[in-house]
Amino acid sequence: MIEPSKRSELVSYPIRDIVQEAKRLEKQGTQMIYLNIGDPAPFGFRPPQHVLDAAAHALTQNYSGYAPSDGDPELKEAVASFEKVAPEDVFITAGLSEGIDFLFQAMVDPGRNIILPVPTYPLYLTKERISYGTIEFYDCDEKFEPDPDSLRKNINKYTKAILVINPNNPTGAVYSRKTLQSIIDIAGESKLPIISDDVYDQMVFDGEITNMRDICKDVPVVCGNSLSKNYIYPGARAGYLAFHGEGWDKMKDAVQRLCNQRLSVNWEMQRAYIAAIKGSHDHIHKFNSELKKRRDILVKRVKEIDGLSVAPPKGAFYSFIKVESDKWKNDTEFVRGLLKCGVVVVPGSGFAPNMDGKYFRLVFLPKPEQLDEAFNRIEKFVKG
Repeated sequence: MIEPSKRSELVSYPIRDIVQEAKRLEKQGTQMIYLNIGDPAPFGFRPPQHVLDAAAHALTQNYSGYAPSDGDPELKEAVASFEKVAPEDVFITAGLSEGIDFLFQAMVDPGRNIILPVPTYPLYLTKERISYGTIEFYDCDEKFEPDPDSLRKNINKYTKAILVINPNNPTGAVYSRKTLQSIIDIAGESKLPIISDDVYDQMVFDGEITNMRDICKDVPVVCGNSLSKNYIYPGARAGYLAFHGEGWDKMKDAVQRLCNQRLSVNWEMQRAYIAAIKGSHDHIHKFNSELKKRRDILVKRVKEIDGLSVAPPKGAFYSFIKVESDKWKNDTEFVRGLLKCGVVVVPGSGFAPNMDGKYFRLVFLPKPEQLDEAFNRIEKFVKG
């Protein structure tokens, strides 16, 4: 028997791990509604046509060689203009997932940590583990806004950076300017940089987004974004890191080396990203309007089910639903039981291992009638 590495055993991704169990039940005849993965494509949403046209046009051009390791110069210029930094502060990555990987490789030695909000996107948990870092969290309130007191208390001498995900995955929370300013103040006091995950920054349907890059004047921040969500093109695998402020020179050198060793991001999707940034953003209003309709259905249906509650999402397309009932000992038992009713969601413990195991994440991208059917099944399961 060939044994895998110990490091590989630290990898988990609960959003996709649950699919294997769902597929087994599907083969036995259970019709599944998949509400586990934040991918708009299966639910009928498409990238803007000018973005698709740019990718198609690039295939007709002479882009068969390697791209520059740190990215297409024209894309770097477009991102730099959007982020209000210099092109040399921008690094193009294969989706923000690769950018997250690069940041952990560059910043986290064994025993160190990037402090994470709880709940948090599980890729950050995996990267912390496989870096042999310590897992450190700061809490959020009942509406899933960060608690500044918890952040200040849980930073320690091994903390290398503070992570902010806004709008948030998995909760759909959109942070207030006051909250973000509190985080900036704490980062300044602690002499720590901020990692700002901005993947959903245009997907806000209640209120307005405040971007870290716009208010983080005296504290270094690295902003990460991608073609995946704002431009409805997760299969493109094109993203970036943009470094703001002072003190990043050694870190940028490290990220450049990481870019070099993976060679390059494909040309065609980089050309599509240029069109996305420079072209029309008219699709955003329509997309957000559709998401708000679905959010309203979700909130209404959850309120009608005794034993469930939810803080209404204000952005992205996720909800973090609380199971108030004690009929299930933990969220994994709840989610596995729900699978037998044909609904696939993700246990909250995959995003919040130190919470009480009473949550699940649900993606509300389906058409209203399909979302209603999913909640019919959820309601029947909860009522038993």
